[in-house]
Amino acid sequence: DFDVDHRSVTSFVVSLPVGRGQRFLGRASGVAEALLGGWQINGIVTFQRGLPYGIAALDRDGLLDTVLNRANLVGDPNPEGFRPTVEEWFNTAAFEQPAPGHFGDTGRKVLRGPGVNNFDVGLFKNFRLAETATLQFRLESFNMMNHARFFFPNTNVSSDAFGALGIAGAGRINQLGLKLLW
Repeated sequence: DFDVDHRSVTSFVVSLPVGRGQRFLGRASGVAEALLGGWQINGIVTFQRGLPYGIAALDRDGLLDTVLNRANLVGDPNPEGFRPTVEEWFNTAAFEQPAPGHFGDTGRKVLRGPGVNNFDVGLFKNFRLAETATLQFRLESFNMMNHARFFFPNTNVSSDAFGALGIAGAGRINQLGLKLLW
């Protein structure tokens, strides 16, 4: 269920070289230092292949004493030239409901859901209050590019929405904050 065979996560923190003691405006003070110095950018960038899932079918008439069954595989779920869409994430014609009293022949977790490409970024401004105290203003953006992050498609071969992506995670979330460091 949690097989992620391709995943890349990169994080970074960059203090901008502007302001007192830095490469640019190193002698800044007063208003110039307050506006231009002490900025920092950080982020986490995630790319991941989708999680595996299987195709379900109903146990019609309860003959197998199960609630769900597996569908029969009758074609290629990802034929050459097929382009997944929100309405049809895989070739739905490749699966069918098994006959009553028969188990489906589809393997377990044979397809993969949508992957992840996510950018979380923060912009921080540090204000030195005393030798051991800093006030940090934070602007953080989660899913900054506002990419749709869909969960699994409808996997019930008997459903009218079979193969469609219907549930998505949160879109872009921005937040502001103040943090006292001492």
